[in-house]
Amino acid sequence: MSFPWKPALAALVVLVCIVGGVFFFMQSRPIAVTVNGQHIELGDGKNIEAIIQAGYATPKTGDFVAVDGEVLEAGKGEAFTAYVNSKKVDDPQTKLSAGDIVLVSDGANTMEPSQDTVETVPYEVVQEGNGPLHVIEGEGIDGSKTTKVGDISGKTFVEDIAPQNPVCRQYYPDTGGEKVIALTFDDGPWRDTTEQVLDILKENDVKATFFTVGNRIDDNGKALVKRAYDEGHQICTHTFDHASGDGKGVDLGLMSAEQQIEEVTKGYDAIREAIGADPSTVIRTPGGNFGAEVQKNLAPHISAEIGWNIDSSDWRLPGAEAIAEQLKGAWPGAVILCHDGGGDRSQTVEAIRDAIPYLKEQGYRFVTVDEMLAYPAKAEG
Repeated sequence: MSFPWKPALAALVVLVCIVGGVFFFMQSRPIAVTVNGQHIELGDGKNIEAIIQAGYATPKTGDFVAVDGEVLEAGKGEAFTAYVNSKKVDDPQTKLSAGDIVLVSDGANTMEPSQDTVETVPYEVVQEGNGPLHVIEGEGIDGSKTTKVGDISGKTFVEDIAPQNPVCRQYYPDTGGEKVIALTFDDGPWRDTTEQVLDILKENDVKATFFTVGNRIDDNGKALVKRAYDEGHQICTHTFDHASGDGKGVDLGLMSAEQQIEEVTKGYDAIREAIGADPSTVIRTPGGNFGAEVQKNLAPHISAEIGWNIDSSDWRLPGAEAIAEQLKGAWPGAVILCHDGGGDRSQTVEAIRDAIPYLKEQGYRFVTVDEMLAYPAKAEG
């Protein structure tokens, strides 16, 4: 009796043998890897264990230690520390591939189990320098104090991780003698007044920075803010409602952290809706009150807070001539405080109508706050 399937079966057996042989050959074929900077070839056992057994790395086993680092049992820690292509691996059987870069070093110590108590160490904002420009630098990250009590040794160990403190760098700009000044307006937009201010700025081809109050950006206010933005002026927030309520209309420091943040973020939202773009994260706080707690609470939300070194005193309504005289006394790098809102600002309008052409005749150029921030800090002393 003949079995026609026998030749096919035989062929299949041969194919399996060939495939198996190829697979065995590929598995046993040496691969080139780099171990601790040395180029080597691994044959059988292409893994961390093979590297150690072949003597290409001779890691020392770590110890079993107490919470304070004292050795309780030598050689009872981790057998090795290994990285494959910068990724940490713990299994000695980790399979390696040709071209892998392997680092093998001594094993880490193993610490006894412990009872841990963790306390948060809050970060603080560090104050540096003086001046009208207040720039927040760095991210605030809380530190910690961990108290460990060893289950075996009974020892106590305290581990401190210092907080990462951001810096509020306060400074005067060093313009190198360049006659630039930053003209700023608070408390707008304000019907009629803001429009008149914008007309005067346009007539004189100068730029200014407006610190707006968010709840005043109503339908008419949106148009005024959009016009100011389109004409190249910098639009910033002076908070949403000028710290009303708990802030008594003048001091964010009297408000909770949540209220402070809301004042700023809602102010941003009002500007964003008016101009159709993300607002500047440069702000001015009501009353210029920018104490340490306010700095800490607002630091993640702002890039800078802007004070002033020339107060036009227009809020006192001393008369247009007196306001103009204050402005005419400007110097290179000065930040001037004026108001386009918050009440009758007709004196301010008349004052800038007089002072701006005068200052231009003296060679001054008007810049936005962002442009002033681009100048380096003046050396103290």
